[in-house]
Amino acid sequence: RHFWGWLNAVFNKVDYERIQAVGPDRAASEWLLRCGALVRYQGHQKWQQDYNGLPTGPLGKYKIEAIHATDSCIMYRGFDYLDGLEHVMEIKLQKCIYIQDQCLQRLSETKNLQNSLLQLWIISCGNVTDKGIIALHKLTNLEYLYLSDLPGIREKETTIRILQQALPNLELELDLE
Repeated sequence: RHFWGWLNAVFNKVDYERIQAVGPDRAASEWLLRCGALVRYQGHQKWQQDYNGLPTGPLGKYKIEAIHATDSCIMYRGFDYLDGLEHVMEIKLQKCIYIQDQCLQRLSETKNLQNSLLQLWIISCGNVTDKGIIALHKLTNLEYLYLSDLPGIREKETTIRILQQALPNLELELDLE
């Protein structure tokens, strides 16, 4: 188990030279696919899931529009890859064991995501607590948030009230016990 944690940390190490060389969307695509997530590009319907099948072409041609991280090993350490993404409208985090409050806080403080992110799903991420959900209040353009199976949420009513006050236009869907 310790070996896999170490390997996942290696997968999440940010290569700033790579970001400079190939651009933020390509570098982030490589990171996300390496960690087991899927990406969808602007103007495309198909999800990219094969690292070796990443599209080639002029730098900056493929812009990430959506990220689906189900059972992926993405962790806080790799979140610097998100900084340069300007077109991400949807993120789904499901069964991601390394996603915790610090990740959600970092997500909500990412300027480009504050502008572009419209939909967010957080499902079965056991290390997320009220603090992480409340941190999402900085995603001012967020239109839809789905929260499900988050045992770390202890103050459901308070957390929801704080979020709804901060984001009055947010459609919030809950499946929390």
